[in-house]
Amino acid sequence: MTPDTEWWRCELLFFAGIIAWTFVEYLLHRFVLHRIPRIRDMHEAHHRDQQALIKTPTFVSGPAYLVLLVSPLWWGGGLAFAFSLAAGFLFGYLWYVTVHHLVHHRPARQGSLFFALKRRHALHHHVTREGNFGVTSGVWDRVFGTDIQPRRNPRRAQPNGRRLAER
Repeated sequence: MTPDTEWWRCELLFFAGIIAWTFVEYLLHRFVLHRIPRIRDMHEAHHRDQQALIKTPTFVSGPAYLVLLVSPLWWGGGLAFAFSLAAGFLFGYLWYVTVHHLVHHRPARQGSLFFALKRRHALHHHVTREGNFGVTSGVWDRVFGTDIQPRRNPRRAQPNGRRLAER
């Protein structure tokens, strides 16, 4: 257990883990789900049928999480460091899974944050698959120039907020 004076550090690491997840979410979606052939094919099935349950089995993602994230953090920074950062990362992942499920299965009230997330993701699915890779946040899309801005006519939206020429 961490001493009382170190709780602030654990809290900061937890929030750093959430932020780290949003970056990993962006990278995975952009470079793994849309670029690696076998994985891309599974992800394309999701693009074709958004209601289908296509996911990574827990028996794959759970051990991968422990081996690729928790173990190196524990080795490099100790137990409190590893668990604090990993807990924030896992919270970010669970938030992503929840948001991604809801944007495909629940209606959204116009003007709400959920509506904005749902619209961002819909632009990714229906306008161009080369943008809006972040499901829970558009921050990294803005940083890397892959943000698709909604317009009055979403079919005219383009990456970086550009629009198709008026016809």
